Amino acid sequence: IMRLSNRFVNDASSSFKIVCLGLLEAAYTKVLASGVVTREWDENAISEVLVGRINDDSSAIAKHITAITEKRLLPKGLANALASVDGAYRIDINIGGFGWSKEEYRTTYFMEAKNLYCNGFIKKGNKSKTSPDKYAQRYINTGIDNLLNGHYPLNTLLLGYVLEGTVHEAVKLVNKHLAENLRRAERIVIRKNVQFPDLKFATSNHQKTVSIEHCFLSFDHRRRYNPHQKC
Repeated sequence: IMRLSNRFVNDASSSFKIVCLGLLEAAYTKVLASGVVTREWDENAISEVLVGRINDDSSAIAKHITAITEKRLLPKGLANALASVDGAYRIDINIGGFGWSKEEYRTTYFMEAKNLYCNGFIKKGNKSKTSPDKYAQRYINTGIDNLLNGHYPLNTLLLGYVLEGTVHEAVKLVNKHLAENLRRAERIVIRKNVQFPDLKFATSNHQKTVSIEHCFLSFDHRRRYNPHQKC
């Protein structure tokens, strides 16, 4: 386990990012305490509940910060945007605020979420069985690779909603698939984090010295990650 790098909290718009992470942590702890999220939920539903909590937070209201879900990432320029609106990629969570940056009128922080499971189970609704390996590979294909291919901004935070098992087990499974794809050097490394004890951060390094930031939220009430346990 390595310490969370200073770069993570000291890059561009770092003060806004820190506020956003604080809002995410507060929303997560409230949603977790409510017990409403189960392993049956899809990631869009979880993101909606988290965003609702963020927008209800008195700190967000006081700082004029708002969060939305499923924002289309349109290319710059009206003509290009209109031509590609239907095929534009959507980002799961977009948190925005005004007056945080001298260079830009509006400061934004993006988060893209994926469900992860460490154990398969039969879903109650359609009786289908979840495949942990399928979701781990999907985390790579539609999470990591979408960032590397430019579909999402590189400073996007990848959120992993762990619905079955522990965060460490989920990361280990994703890393297993990276290794099988001959991408062992791109493994996800969990970072020690003191500033946001209820969030579990990690990073992965890729070609051209690109670094991706990850944050894992455990919703498995039976085996929830304890931020104070020895890693």
